[in-house]
Amino acid sequence: MEQLLHWCDLIGIVVFAFTGVLAAGHKQMDLFGAVVLACVTATGGGTLRDMILNVPVFWLSDSYYLWIAVVTGVISFYLIRYLQVPMRLLMIADAAGLAVFVVIGTQKVLSLGHTPAIAIVMGVMTGTFGGLIRDILCGDIPLLLRREIYATAALSGAATLVILDDIQALPGEAVVAIAVLVTLGFRLAALRWNLSAPIARIRPEQ
Repeated sequence: MEQLLHWCDLIGIVVFAFTGVLAAGHKQMDLFGAVVLACVTATGGGTLRDMILNVPVFWLSDSYYLWIAVVTGVISFYLIRYLQVPMRLLMIADAAGLAVFVVIGTQKVLSLGHTPAIAIVMGVMTGTFGGLIRDILCGDIPLLLRREIYATAALSGAATLVILDDIQALPGEAVVAIAVLVTLGFRLAALRWNLSAPIARIRPEQ
């Protein structure tokens, strides 16, 4: 189980770092800007989670996470210079990173002995805040705050993991896999069929 979560964590770092570089490419940033976006996207959610929980920040304890984000950022920067990368790929890659990090964050908080509600909140934060920082630095409205099904997908995945973990009817690996698929499925379905949540509207004065 620990090894599975470790590999999921590494995959999440790589995928989210890649989305940071894709976003930088669409804003025509230089190499430094792309690597900065790669790092903050890959580590932002987990950093905030660990600071709130008052535990060692994961990439300070294991610096290879940061180096993986940096290397991914540099490689991706030169890769997208020679390949045409559609914005759609950014959205799909972001969905994959979201799914992995939501599950990683939720599982970590549960392992620290916190309540299911706290685990769900921290899981959603882990999955969404790296992308939120990325979008703010790019001058875009964060995906988290748009009408698209994004936070709802993260919430669904985190809740699925908490419920299945409480039931204890399945092996831990199966619980992780199901929670990832639930998050990813909701997000990809929203992208495929343009699903969205109700938006805030102010009724005009008569």
